[in-house]
Amino acid sequence: MKPKTKALIIGHTGSTGSALLDILIASPDCESIVAIGRRENTKHKGNSKLTQYILPNMLEISNMDINIAKDANAAFCCIGTTFNDVFKSSKAEEYQNVDFGIATGFAQLAKNAGVEFFSIITGDKSDSKSRHRMTRVKGETEDLVRALKFGRTAILRPGLLNRGDGRRGWLEQIITVGGKFGMPVAKLALAMIWMSKNQSEANVSYETVDIKRAIKQAENKI
Repeated sequence: MKPKTKALIIGHTGSTGSALLDILIASPDCESIVAIGRRENTKHKGNSKLTQYILPNMLEISNMDINIAKDANAAFCCIGTTFNDVFKSSKAEEYQNVDFGIATGFAQLAKNAGVEFFSIITGDKSDSKSRHRMTRVKGETEDLVRALKFGRTAILRPGLLNRGDGRRGWLEQIITVGGKFGMPVAKLALAMIWMSKNQSEANVSYETVDIKRAIKQAENKI
């Protein structure tokens, strides 16, 4: 019998993280959730499963007391810079801080706390040797996460995401044609949970086609 999920999350106030939290809260297979962020998820505030920690400077996340996460067995990293800001040179430092600094700091906290499974959403064509800032930074994040050698690591590289009503900015509105195209974030979240329960390999990078396959398998079990 598989152990119940004791989750550790960042990004739980964003579109994918909120969807992930919704599923975990409703799931009888999830025992507890520790979420860290700059602000609270008000929808589930007070839920008996959920403990939220507010950290104004998320770049300090790796220095948090590991005791807050010592019981966790699955970590979910759902943060990321908005699509509108990724290509702005004025946002380069923020992008580096969020998609590398905070993400890898969270990974280090999870590793220090003894978390067995770590999952992170990066992006299509992530490569630390890329000439393009977006894919290079995400690739550098992947390299560091793999180097931490969790028991199991799942790296999700979806293409276009559909945040539905959570779309951010005019560029995302145009690319998704008002939210008609792209992978729904709720399904991406479902795939992450499925991987935490069913991935047997130590390190797996999931491209869009692999994520869609995981979604189907997860939906067939519901």
